[in-house]
Amino acid sequence: MRTRFISFLVVAAVLTLSPPRLRAQSDTSLKLGTSSQAAAAHFRAGVTDMQNISFESASAHFKMAVDADPNFGLARVLWAAGAPLPADRLSQELDRGVADAMAHGSSNEVLLARAYRASALGKADSAKTFFTSAAQAMPNDRLLAISTPGGAFAGDAKFFRDAASRYPDYALVYNNLAYAEWFAGNRDAALAAAKRQAELIPTAPNAHDTYAELLQWNGDFTDATAHYKRAASLTPRYPEAYAGLAEVEALQGHYDQARAYLNQAIANAWDPAEKVSYMRQIAGTYAMEGTSSDALLKALDAAAAEAKAAGDLRQAAIIYSQIAGVHAALGHSDVAHQFVQTATTTAPTAPWNVHYFAGVTHGMLKHWAPAQAELAKLKASTGAPPARVAALEGYLLTQQGKPADALTVLMAVDTTDAIVINRIAEAHAALGHPDEAAKWYNRINSNYAVSLLDFTNVNARRRARLAVAKKQ
Repeated sequence: MRTRFISFLVVAAVLTLSPPRLRAQSDTSLKLGTSSQAAAAHFRAGVTDMQNISFESASAHFKMAVDADPNFGLARVLWAAGAPLPADRLSQELDRGVADAMAHGSSNEVLLARAYRASALGKADSAKTFFTSAAQAMPNDRLLAISTPGGAFAGDAKFFRDAASRYPDYALVYNNLAYAEWFAGNRDAALAAAKRQAELIPTAPNAHDTYAELLQWNGDFTDATAHYKRAASLTPRYPEAYAGLAEVEALQGHYDQARAYLNQAIANAWDPAEKVSYMRQIAGTYAMEGTSSDALLKALDAAAAEAKAAGDLRQAAIIYSQIAGVHAALGHSDVAHQFVQTATTTAPTAPWNVHYFAGVTHGMLKHWAPAQAELAKLKASTGAPPARVAALEGYLLTQQGKPADALTVLMAVDTTDAIVINRIAEAHAALGHPDEAAKWYNRINSNYAVSLLDFTNVNARRRARLAVAKKQ
C-alpha cells in the first residue's frame, strides 16, 4: 500500500488520523471574506481538488489564494495543513490563519479555520467540536455532514453505506466506502464503490487510482494497470499513479519496469519530500528483488543524500538506519554500527523507525545487548506501531533460540501485517514446523497490497518468496 491509502483514511472523514491530509468544505452558504476574485477562484479550485483527492494540487491552489490575498485566513490554514512544513512553521501559519479569519472572514470561515487548525495539530476533541458546530451552521454541506463525530470519525462501512444512500451522486463518499468495504472483507462491494466513484468523476485522477489499487489488491493486474495509466494521463498531475504501476510490475517480478515507472513519478513529484519517497521506493524494488546489494545500497545512498539536501532529516535518518541493516546482512559490522550512529543523530529526535531498523541490525550481528536497548527505545517511541514492536521483539527472540516465546508475542498483534506474518513463519520454521511456516509465507505471497516504500514489507516479501521456492 502506498501513501494514498492514508488519503483514504482521512478523506472527508477521519480528519484526525493524518493531520497533513485535510479536507476543505464546499457549502455554497459559506461567505468568503476575501475581496480578491483571484484568491476566491483559487480557493474554490482547491476545494474541488481536495474533494477529488488531488491533495498536492489543492495545496498549490490554496497557496495561490494566500499569495493573492495574504489576509485570507481559511486559505492559509488549509494551505499550511497540507504543506510539508516543519512543526514550528506549521503552528505559526495555522495561528496566523485563524487570526486572519477572525479579523477578515465570516463567522463560518472562523469555525472552519479553527476546526482545520485543531485537526492539523492533532487535537481530536477540539476538531470534532468545531466540525460539529460548522455542520450545524451549514446544514446543507455534504462534506461537513459526513465529517461529524460518531460516524465518519469511526470510519466504518455502515456509516459510508448510509452516506452513499443520502448522497448517491457524491463521489467522495464512494472513495471512503470502497476502502471501508474492502477492510470489512466485502471485496465485491468495495470494487463496486470504487467503480462508481470513477463513473461519477471520470476526469479525476484519484478516482481511477483508487479503483486501480483495489483491482491490484484483488489480483486483477491487467485492469489495475489500465486504470493507473488513466490516472497518470489526467490533470492535475498524479505521480502516485506511476507508483501504483510500479507496484503492479514489482508484484509480477518486472523490477526494471517498476523502476522506470518510479522514475516517472520522480519527474512528476510535487515537492522534495515526495521525490525522496519515490527514490526510497526504487530502493524498495531492489530489496524486494534481492539480487544486488550494491544496487540497493546505491539507491539508498542517493535517497539519503536527496533527503538531507532537502532538509528532510527525518527521512534521511530512516534511510541511514536501513543502510545499516543492509551492511549488517553483508557482515559489515563496523560500517553497520557507523550508520546506526548516523541514523540516531541525524534528526533532532530519532523517529521510531530508526530504533526498529537499528534493533534488527544489532540482531543480525548477534549483538544482543544493544539490540534489546533499541527494542526498549522503540517501545518508548511516540507513534511506534504495535505490530512493528512485536516484529522486532519476535525476531530477536527467535534469533536467540526462543521461537515459542516469539510466537506468543507475535500472535498477540495484527497478524495481517506482512512483517508480523514473516516473523511468525520464521518462528514456526525454527520450531521445526515447515508446513505451518509455508502457510504463513504463502499469506504474504498471495497478498497484493504491497508497499515499496515500506522496507519491512518488501523484505518480508523477498524472504517469503525465497522460503517457499526453497521448500519446493
